[in-house]
Amino acid sequence: MKRNCFCMMIIVAFMLFSCSNERKQGDLPEIPVDIDQNISLALSEIAEEIIAIELELTDQSLINTDYIKYVIISGDNIVIQESTKTLVFNMTGKFVQSIGSKGQGTGEYNFLSSLTIDEQNKRLYIITSSPDKIMCYDIYGKFLKESFYHSVISGTASEIIYIDGELLIICQSPCEDKNGLFKSSTVYRLDENFRLIDSCSIRNDYFEGVRLIEQTQDVLFQEGSSIYFYYREVYKAPQFCSGKEVVLRDTLYRFEKNRLIPELKLKFKNDGISGGNKFIDLYSIYRSSRYIFSNYEHNLNKNKYYFCYDTKTGKGNNMQDGYTDDINGIDIRVKIRPFNLDTEMFYYLHTNMKPDDLVEPNPTLYVGRLKK
Repeated sequence: MKRNCFCMMIIVAFMLFSCSNERKQGDLPEIPVDIDQNISLALSEIAEEIIAIELELTDQSLINTDYIKYVIISGDNIVIQESTKTLVFNMTGKFVQSIGSKGQGTGEYNFLSSLTIDEQNKRLYIITSSPDKIMCYDIYGKFLKESFYHSVISGTASEIIYIDGELLIICQSPCEDKNGLFKSSTVYRLDENFRLIDSCSIRNDYFEGVRLIEQTQDVLFQEGSSIYFYYREVYKAPQFCSGKEVVLRDTLYRFEKNRLIPELKLKFKNDGISGGNKFIDLYSIYRSSRYIFSNYEHNLNKNKYYFCYDTKTGKGNNMQDGYTDDINGIDIRVKIRPFNLDTEMFYYLHTNMKPDDLVEPNPTLYVGRLKK
């Protein structure tokens, strides 16, 4: 019965918290972002430790850092997913194997969209496109099962996360109503055998002619026992409404007791609006138990920024191009990313060329643990 109520409870909660009663956008805790600030935040200020893992370069393990989508660490295994391949290394950086292969057949794929892991059973769940499938392998690369997800899911799957024996999957699909064409985002809940448990619609992105008013990039991540959800908004108007539905801008949401709850908002100068246009493109919001992270683009000066807020001290740090690695002495700023399944840890990659290197090596993976 609890599962059957999931969809209705989230829809009701979304209306309550997003549109009318307990938490309107102005009532949310706001974290100010000083977009005129550009400091150099040293990783030693936020990290307890950072380990460096030189990833082995072979004919099968070549990595392009521009295409890395996800990194997962499980026991002695490092799983790195690019757009077209999934690679496994051990914790010393030695290449172990690739997962699956290109093609249209069983256990094969052409493009990868998302990756998650059942840590207890050491199973990887992968969303692929062309063909559109959910695939399952063990951590050692053995193919276990797959399903064409259109048999239970409508639209294109973009994110997957495993928690408590279930798969949460975000999909987008084109729709139309009296207000016009729009892209609908839906959260689906599947069991481990890819059978549908429930689903609920969480947002609509309307088109204006052939141009999308809002561009979205949905993000799911886990902090402790909580699941968080962020959807990126890039649009002209300060707020977009359709009937009773109101999209909260620059806001992080939390799933709690089957409800979608707005938790906090990043506050930019003038709400990131200039001349009626939004000039801040906020790409992501993550949080650990202590820190809140985001990265965004300032469209007026065309620069990309990284932001870190310390909830313990109440101090925010705004940085152009990334963080300073004073621990490993890297001479350029680095771009850290929290792990989706454990945001107490983060990673970044940097290619270290040695004087005797004849070819460019694979990047070094740096894995850090945040202070609490």
